[in-house]
Amino acid sequence: MSAAGYVELKHALSALALRAARDPSEHAVAHALSVYARAGGGPVAIADLAAAAGADGDAVRDRLCRTGLFDEQPAGRLRLRPAYAAHARYFGRQTARLGEALRMLDQPPPAGMSVELWRGVALFNAGLFFECHEYFEDVWRGSGGDDRAFYHGLIQAAAACYHAEKGNRHGARVLAGKAVNKLHRYGPAFRGLGLAELAAGLGRLEASAETAAPGFAPSRGDLPRMMPAAAAAGTEDG
Repeated sequence: MSAAGYVELKHALSALALRAARDPSEHAVAHALSVYARAGGGPVAIADLAAAAGADGDAVRDRLCRTGLFDEQPAGRLRLRPAYAAHARYFGRQTARLGEALRMLDQPPPAGMSVELWRGVALFNAGLFFECHEYFEDVWRGSGGDDRAFYHGLIQAAAACYHAEKGNRHGARVLAGKAVNKLHRYGPAFRGLGLAELAAGLGRLEASAETAAPGFAPSRGDLPRMMPAAAAAGTEDG
């Protein structure tokens, strides 16, 4: 398998996910991508993708071709380019996670949480940790005052989970610890986000990375989640 193909695919999918998180008009093309992935990776009729996404066929074709991931085939079909088809499992996983994020973003933000923060939370909870990291970096650069260290902590939380999924014990341990140290200063909740539960999950990740065998590879269900403050408080009360 081509390492270059994987890197190009990763960055193309990440760019698409970030556009979709910021702009609801991009949701249709992201849904079309998910439909393509579920079809198994072979040639798929553009009309079928457009119908499943509830979008115009020409717009879907143009936007998917613009990602650089697809070749247009005879009879109005698209097919993933061979360099990327070799990474079909990763492609399917990431597009499924993007679908999860978009379903969350179809809902309004939880009480007390800004749309800006909610977008990053949805990316994180869908398992799009690299994309969450990139998204919060942009927010962090434009922030000031109390928000700056808060968003830096969220960046480090996303990076810790990204490294954990990659099996990088050192990166997961160090970044989880740094995130906890930053987020603790904000108390149990901040900006509508429950931080006590997130910090506890990061603490568990840090400890498991410290003591894990060489085959460290936590499942997604073992990784922390970002919960709205009200939901996190209800979990603690229960």
